[in-house]
Amino acid sequence: MRGLAALGVLVLHVAFSAGQMRWNEAPGLEETGNGVFSVLLNQLQVSLPIFFTLSGMLLYRPFALATIAGTPTPRVKPYLWRRALRCLPAYWVLIAVVLVTLNRDNIHGIWDVVRPVLLLQIYQENAWVLGGEQTWSLATEIAFYFALPVIAWILHKIARGAASPAARVRRILISLSLMIPISIAWTAWTHMPSFGAWPIEGNWPIGWIDFIATGMMLATLSAAAQVSRDHVPAAYRAAEKWPLACWGGALLAYLLACVSPFGDPASANYPGVGQGVVEHVMYLAFGFLAVTPLTVPHLRSRFIESVVTNKVMLFLGRISYGIYLWHIAIIYFWHGNLFRAGNFGVLLLVTLIGSVACATVSFYLIEKPAMRLRERLGKAPKEPSVVTFLPEQTTPTTAPEEQVPATAPVH
Repeated sequence: MRGLAALGVLVLHVAFSAGQMRWNEAPGLEETGNGVFSVLLNQLQVSLPIFFTLSGMLLYRPFALATIAGTPTPRVKPYLWRRALRCLPAYWVLIAVVLVTLNRDNIHGIWDVVRPVLLLQIYQENAWVLGGEQTWSLATEIAFYFALPVIAWILHKIARGAASPAARVRRILISLSLMIPISIAWTAWTHMPSFGAWPIEGNWPIGWIDFIATGMMLATLSAAAQVSRDHVPAAYRAAEKWPLACWGGALLAYLLACVSPFGDPASANYPGVGQGVVEHVMYLAFGFLAVTPLTVPHLRSRFIESVVTNKVMLFLGRISYGIYLWHIAIIYFWHGNLFRAGNFGVLLLVTLIGSVACATVSFYLIEKPAMRLRERLGKAPKEPSVVTFLPEQTTPTTAPEEQVPATAPVH
């Protein structure tokens, strides 16, 4: 799924650079777009929230399992060490390259270097690094990584007093659902005309925490469903019977974003309040529905598996972080800037080949070696030290007296 999302983001940015979407925010660089493709390509923005939803689901699942089933709670130090080694080395290499090659004229002091290294560029106006504009979302994710243990601790405190696992699940879901209206309200506020186009506040984590919260809700449902199907709502159980209905719902959310009754969904201009809120809600629904079938324990769908588990997609998923990091820089290296970058097909081919090549090098020479440091430096064991998935014997059909202990080892 990460591979699909990375491809979607790459195509979106290539389409913008090749003038496929209407755009008139910069005098002299106006684009008329490419008809209906303006809408279809511009709404590939639905790809980005998948990263947030997946992060919330994957990282919170062991915490949710600990709260629901009493398995060991993940320790904070190894968790943070793993996150740092997974994300920062490859990102720092990108920043070093683009600072030297694309941003030399924009460096006027040490802060211009330290700020992107520490992922603080989203908190200061006009602080973007050429070739790394898309890393605002990484800065938001890193903030979530640091906050997750605290959020998980709060949710555990809220849920632990419940009388049953099902009640604990309900308390977690209700608590997480409160983040959704907060993010939607923040989105509406930052799209008000008084903010102007693309305000820095629109990139702050509070505007995207609902995407992560929905991932955490899926983690809760997935963990609960593995303990017992009785602990989850019927709607989630239905995803096991009709997984393609979820993907059909995701497609519908994408199409509704394409025909938004507010604003101009074919335009890459910064949208107004109405369009901004509609798109935010549709993207939220898309990410939730697209990821849901992948979280149901023991679910088997030939179609879904053929899409996400074939060798090509598994490889792209493995190197997806590098594709995300490098594709904007490739456009700069090829054309010199992000605007009017030539033929869409040619630019797409160049960017795809260049990004896959850089991502492959990044994965095997930077990312994998960096992850091996977690054990060598004594900061985290090679294998997870917490239960991330109960052993196969614990299925929804297992009788209570036959279930494994809550402290079962990692499967």
